Amino acid sequence: MAKGKARPFYLLYGDEGYLIERARGKIVDALLPQCRELNFTPYDAGQARPSEVINACNTFPCMAQRRIVLVKGAHQYGKNDLRSFSPYLQSPSPTTSLVFIAEAMATEFLKEAKDGAFHLERPPQKEIIPWIRAIARELGKEIASEAAVYLQEAVGRNLQGLYHELSKASLYIGDRGRIELKDVERVASEVRVATIFELTKAIGERDLRRAFRALERIWETGEPPLKILGMISRQFRHLLMTKEVLAQGGGAEEVKNQLGISNPYYLRELSAQAKGFSLPALQKALMSLWQADLKLKRSSLSRRLLLEGLIIKLSGPS
Repeated sequence: MAKGKARPFYLLYGDEGYLIERARGKIVDALLPQCRELNFTPYDAGQARPSEVINACNTFPCMAQRRIVLVKGAHQYGKNDLRSFSPYLQSPSPTTSLVFIAEAMATEFLKEAKDGAFHLERPPQKEIIPWIRAIARELGKEIASEAAVYLQEAVGRNLQGLYHELSKASLYIGDRGRIELKDVERVASEVRVATIFELTKAIGERDLRRAFRALERIWETGEPPLKILGMISRQFRHLLMTKEVLAQGGGAEEVKNQLGISNPYYLRELSAQAKGFSLPALQKALMSLWQADLKLKRSSLSRRLLLEGLIIKLSGPS
């Protein structure tokens, strides 16, 4: 696009919704500067057959040079569905850009996509503070260093979550140009570290009753189930990294450097909790969390029930 050329196919995939949404917006803005309503056709892969999408791609644009066909959740397509797109991708419409958005994509299809595939993943922990500052500037604000650190430790590497919290802080302070620590403490919806520690500590001690009480308190804050799962997943990733450092003879300073976190309470509690889990148990927990993520996105079962089932599994014998 920077060279003025539109690709016939774009695949935006990865775990960072903020970057994917920004890339999607730039593609649409660049390729459809006018008559967007007439030439933009969105689909959900869970509801649109490949033949329906391809037919839309072969439709001529209306009063414009190009049209865009967007397919969200393209990772929901099976192998046979993806193969159905191969003939079209080999000879695409010259007036259409087909855009796939997916969390992940099969290796075979990535080869089909060639240089039209763009992997957008979460940046490493050491780059989060600069991203927080950049997002704040995008919202027309500056942010105090201690406020940025608070958000980093509360939300982690999830840029979409950071954008959400910074947007609320920006609205909260109104015309004031700088977001302070007290502002993010007041409006951030992320559950405080102590509550998550309480949950993972109860799981580590195999205390289901206490773990369920902690989940209840988190649930009552109104956090979306996937966000709750994300907080639990982040905690177990930190526990695994801490356990690996300690197993290699490292100490608190090494854990601090590995995680990029400076909160002394958080680091002390991580080290204490890590001793309650074996390495295999933590690795198994991360697999259970990944499976729970899939179920929350695809299953029709109660989200609360799925989370409670996850806690039972995490609290089981190592």
